[in-house]
Amino acid sequence: MYSRLAVVVVLAGFVGACASTPAPPADDAATGQAADAPTAKVAPPDFSELPVDALRAIAADIERQVAEGNREPVLTGLDGLVVDTPTIRQGVRTRAARTELVNTMLDSNHAWERRNGRIWVLRTKDYKTATTSRQRDIDAIMVNGENSDRWAIYEGLIDANRLGRGALDDIEEIFFEARLKHMKVGQMYEASNGEKAVVAAAP
Repeated sequence: MYSRLAVVVVLAGFVGACASTPAPPADDAATGQAADAPTAKVAPPDFSELPVDALRAIAADIERQVAEGNREPVLTGLDGLVVDTPTIRQGVRTRAARTELVNTMLDSNHAWERRNGRIWVLRTKDYKTATTSRQRDIDAIMVNGENSDRWAIYEGLIDANRLGRGALDDIEEIFFEARLKHMKVGQMYEASNGEKAVVAAAP
């Protein structure tokens, strides 16, 4: 009787102690690391309309740094837009590290840039003939990684600036247009009519 009562008392004390123990700090959604201390958050501005001109300038700057292979990018906001977040910074850095591989893939004409802001592999008969199964697996991993980083940048801009999910299509195309200026002669992209087009040499 007494031993059973003692067990109940010990368990009750343990539960009470757990309940009074403060919860561990929540993971920071942007960095994936535990927050050491609360920090003041600055609310991003509310945009009644999509700031297209500012986004075009930001996309041009990001795509320039990616094309240059800049692994320590300088991300500058414009017209109140927040750009330098851990998510966006990591996306730009890993894309910059991968830029030569992406160019090699585009040079082979086995991939093209789409207006939805992503790179797509052209799984044609020529591609299968020119590559091994292992190489195609490597290409798929590279392209998936590139598209994942691009998506992180687009989503990062939307989340950091409360632009709304409806802004995604516009942001994808804005970045596509910015990227097109850094493509090399002979590489393929999606024209406004949805057909494949090739970057031509300057007249």
